[in-house]
Amino acid sequence: MAAAMLEGIKVVEFAQNLAIPACGRILAAMGADVVKVEPPGGDAMRATAGLGPKESRAFAQINPGKRGMVIDLRSSKASPVVDALFRWADVALVAFKGSDLVRYGLDWDHARLVNPRLIHLTHTPFGPRGDDAEVGGYDALVQAVSGMGFLMNRTENGTPVATRPAVNDAGTGIASVAGVIAALRHRDHTGEGQRVDTSLLGTAMSLSLGTHGFFEMTDVERTVELDVQMAAAREAGEGFDGQRAVYEAQQHGQANFRLYFRHYLTKDSLISVAGLTNSLQQRFHAVTGIKRPENPRDHTSQEFQATVDQAERLFLTKTTTEWMAELRAAGYPCARYNTPTEALRDPQVVANDFVAEIDNPIFGKYLTVGIPMQFSATPALVEGPSPGFGEHTREVLAEIGFDGAGVEYLVTSGVTPDGSQTK
Repeated sequence: MAAAMLEGIKVVEFAQNLAIPACGRILAAMGADVVKVEPPGGDAMRATAGLGPKESRAFAQINPGKRGMVIDLRSSKASPVVDALFRWADVALVAFKGSDLVRYGLDWDHARLVNPRLIHLTHTPFGPRGDDAEVGGYDALVQAVSGMGFLMNRTENGTPVATRPAVNDAGTGIASVAGVIAALRHRDHTGEGQRVDTSLLGTAMSLSLGTHGFFEMTDVERTVELDVQMAAAREAGEGFDGQRAVYEAQQHGQANFRLYFRHYLTKDSLISVAGLTNSLQQRFHAVTGIKRPENPRDHTSQEFQATVDQAERLFLTKTTTEWMAELRAAGYPCARYNTPTEALRDPQVVANDFVAEIDNPIFGKYLTVGIPMQFSATPALVEGPSPGFGEHTREVLAEIGFDGAGVEYLVTSGVTPDGSQTK
């Protein structure tokens, strides 16, 4: 088997939760040696859906294939360890507020002095500039600011509920991988390291490609009209669903999404159908036997509503499997509507290695998602368990240049506990 594509690349990860650890996860699957640095209390994900002391479902799924060490960055004696890691590493993944980056000696300006060849990925929730650059943030907040949530959030009692999973966290992990690899390629050419910035907000805006845009030729009057309509809806006390209906009717229309590009209840579960072209929509009517509306773009007409009602009743008469067989035979795109548990068992998911099985020495075997890209010549596999808390502290300290006495001092003094002190 060919060597993994990032074999020999060393990565140090100063980050918690999901977004940047997800980047480290993919880099590890590509063969990089990823050392995850945790605070003395452990990554916050170790306390989510626990499986034992400092072990959890969330941490195990986010951090397979990495080594782990603990550093108390608040200690005045921690800076030599941080600098040694910067000298050792090709890539540093850092997710701290800007003020904390400087406070703990993790900032790019310091790191580049220690190692000019270092790729320093700096992550902030809302981007490195602007009034919110220093504000902490999570996926739910970025869904709100980006407008993404307005389009996709479910509702409860008239208010939006943040979408799960945390799409911008996971998406930022993938975007960060692209940034790291591009910067490594630049270093191959020039020998220079550089800072790479990623953010949840930047990811959210990029994931909104196709729904977020403004064209002077068509949108000036429409935008003014929409602002007036939205203000009127809010003043009238419309809930979230009512406000979104105003937006959807003006910006996107609803015909396709109410009949041809949606999810239907079936006799035994749900089915997802997706046909936006005229030829596909003709196939929909051929399979269902439902007469096509005279004006299929006018979703407000009684005829169109009657067609939707007829389709909803019809889909309830057969199982999902039966409908899929008929629709696919006609070439109409459709798919099962899985729960997350069902998705892990879906034959298509399994056949493409989109799910991985890992064996952890503490709590045994578990399933988690694979990585989103595959390569014909070089392996990229999610394998090896997540690190135990402080499991590799001593090993990494020795590797980055500390002798036996130095390692013992750092561990026993609490600057870099190895986990045994906190069990």
